[in-house]
Amino acid sequence: MTTENKLQRAVIKQILLLIAITFVYLTFELGFNARLLDVVGSGNVDDVHNIEIFGRTLSGIAVALFVFGRMMDRRIRSDYGNVPSLRRIALFCVITIAAVFFFIKALVDGLVVSRDTEFRRMAMNTTLLQSALIDGRVTLTGLSDDEKIFARPEGKAFLALFPLMAVSVNNLEERIKNEKEILMRQAVAKQIGAAQYYKNYTEAIRETHKKWLQYARIPTSSDQGLRQEQDKAWSEYQRSLSRHRWTPDSVPANRRATVVNNVRRKVPVPPNWDPADEATFREAVEQKYRRAMASSARSVTVSGDVIPPGLPFPAFVARPGVQRELRNTLKLPPSATVATSYATSAEFMQLFDQAVALEARKRLERFTADERALSPGGIYYADAEKATRAAIVPPIALFFSLLGAITHFTKLLYLITKLVMLLVRSEAKLPWRVEWSAKGALAVVFLAVMLSLNVTENSITRSDLFGRMMGWMQHGPAQAQEGGSIGKWALTRAVHIVAVGQGYGYPLNESIRMNVLQGLNYGYHPVR
Repeated sequence: MTTENKLQRAVIKQILLLIAITFVYLTFELGFNARLLDVVGSGNVDDVHNIEIFGRTLSGIAVALFVFGRMMDRRIRSDYGNVPSLRRIALFCVITIAAVFFFIKALVDGLVVSRDTEFRRMAMNTTLLQSALIDGRVTLTGLSDDEKIFARPEGKAFLALFPLMAVSVNNLEERIKNEKEILMRQAVAKQIGAAQYYKNYTEAIRETHKKWLQYARIPTSSDQGLRQEQDKAWSEYQRSLSRHRWTPDSVPANRRATVVNNVRRKVPVPPNWDPADEATFREAVEQKYRRAMASSARSVTVSGDVIPPGLPFPAFVARPGVQRELRNTLKLPPSATVATSYATSAEFMQLFDQAVALEARKRLERFTADERALSPGGIYYADAEKATRAAIVPPIALFFSLLGAITHFTKLLYLITKLVMLLVRSEAKLPWRVEWSAKGALAVVFLAVMLSLNVTENSITRSDLFGRMMGWMQHGPAQAQEGGSIGKWALTRAVHIVAVGQGYGYPLNESIRMNVLQGLNYGYHPVR
């Protein structure tokens, strides 16, 4: 076998290896793309962060594949004195993956941190609207008449893009001012949950009842002190009878009245009590014991309120100090009154609504906070940063995921084309004109795909609202007739490509994730 034939076989093996690795990468990338679209459509920002590590890793692998191909090509074609070892190739690939992983993290963090206060404020408004859109609590005029639009791929893609697009809306905060409190109340009510709040309420009343028992010093039927008192009184009664050589069952009939009178001096048994009736005797001892314990109660102080002794439980709960503690526990406003029980669910819901209204007002404070509170170190900066990340990260992640998939799919076609041409021509290396012609043809295919996505429309991109928001992104609401910058134009084109491309790609990607990858979750486990 000639050297040329050996080189040809080595090149063919390398291409086959690259095709296999690229195919495996594309399988995981497409499955991730579908899962990422599910996550950004879920409305939970934390879910995006949970699978973000998969996205960075896949991006690193995507770049490392190019490094791997170039170094393997050098290994085959270089002189033996300058051949990169497999260990060196593996090391360079790992370094590339790590470098891209941390580069993307630094890039995203830099974009988030560099946004100004106004962007952060607008991001909080848009994420609030996004959550309301997902829950169906609000609709957007001019978007689509399809009630299930956000359950479809193009609708999920729009939800991911919405915060980034909506920050360009002129006077957005003023436009949603009247609806903002309603939206926030609805979001808080969903998060707290009426059922869970009722559990919190019953637990608070239960704890208050325990405090009342201690306050009133009323023993329960299993109280050890009560049993001891009953046993002691019955034993003394039996000893008093034994001095006359009697038992409770043998008291003479003509002496029963005397015995009962003597017992009644210490134990409040009924006048017609039977000296042998131990059960009634013990009940009388219990009555005496309870009265003694209740009468020994002293006033207590709860949250600055001095509560006199002897109050029944409802009156105890109604005291200002106890009400103050219950309001703090249940996070209620000062005007709220907590009852010991509620006859109907409607009555309880009035209490729940007060808790929701208070929490909503607290959360709305961040929307009117000054620049200092929304800046690094401010009390609302963490919330503002989270909202900013929610507005920036999903669109970027979706775009680069789609771009990576299209790029490597094009590379896969190139590798297959090159393999076929090498087999047909029986050469180890294609002439540079042939190779560059193949690369040029595939570059045209890539550009054609991107261009077709750029000019294709779907139910979302055809809507009046999408068109207006794209115009605002490119030109700004106040300069609708002026030309926007190249950067803004590129951003709007990327948004359009994602909105259309995700709609076409999601069914295939989800099928790959479910059937080929056996339902790989990429760290996202939705609550059913």
